[in-house]
Amino acid sequence: MTLLAKGWKSSAQKKEEFSNKGDDFQNGVETSTRLQVAKPPPKDGAMIAVLADTQAVTELPLEEFQDEAVVGRISEYIKAAKGLNLAPDMKVLKTRLLRLSPTILLSETFLAQPDDVPALEKQLPTGCAECDNVPLLVGKDLEDLFKDIRSTTVNVESTCGGIDLAFAVSGRTYVLSHALTCESDSFSATLIHDLSEERPRLVFKLAGGF
Repeated sequence: MTLLAKGWKSSAQKKEEFSNKGDDFQNGVETSTRLQVAKPPPKDGAMIAVLADTQAVTELPLEEFQDEAVVGRISEYIKAAKGLNLAPDMKVLKTRLLRLSPTILLSETFLAQPDDVPALEKQLPTGCAECDNVPLLVGKDLEDLFKDIRSTTVNVESTCGGIDLAFAVSGRTYVLSHALTCESDSFSATLIHDLSEERPRLVFKLAGGF
C-alpha cells in the first residue's frame, strides 16, 4: 500500500482498525483503518491511500499557466450552464488553468456573491472560506468534476474545495479533489476521477454530513 500527498509518498501498512459508528459526522464508513508509514507525512494537505506498490504510484505535477481565450470560454460556460445550479448573481473572481499533461487540462473557477467579491479577491487564488469553486476537465466539452455531489437545485450554500493532486497508477491518470459547504460545515466529499479516457470517470466518492 502507498500513501500519497502533494510532494510526498510513502509505503504503508495496517496498524489498527476502529469503529466510526458513534461519530456525529456520517459518511457511511463504519470502520476506519490507521496506517503506519515509513516516513513522516506532511502536517497539512490532502492524502490518499493507494492499493499499489510505491514504485507503481507517481504524483503528477499540476502546472499553472495562462490562456485568456480558454478562460473566457470557461467564464461564458459557467454563466450559462444550468447544470451547475449556481445562484444567478454569482460573479466570476478568477480561473486557474492547470496543465496535467499535453492532452489533459484542468481548471478551477472561483465565484462569489457580489457583496463578497472585494474581500475574496484578496485571498485568491489559494481559495477561501466563502467562495464557490467549479473544477472542470477542459476539452471539447467542459466537464464539471463536482457534478456528482452538486445540489440538484440552486445552491443555497457555497460549494468550496477544489483540486488537490493528480497521480498515475499502472498507466492511468487520476485526480483527487474535495468539496465542502464551509459556511455551515454540514457536508464534505472526497472524489477521485479517472482522466485516462475522453470523459472523466468517477471511481471513488466518499461523502457525508451531520
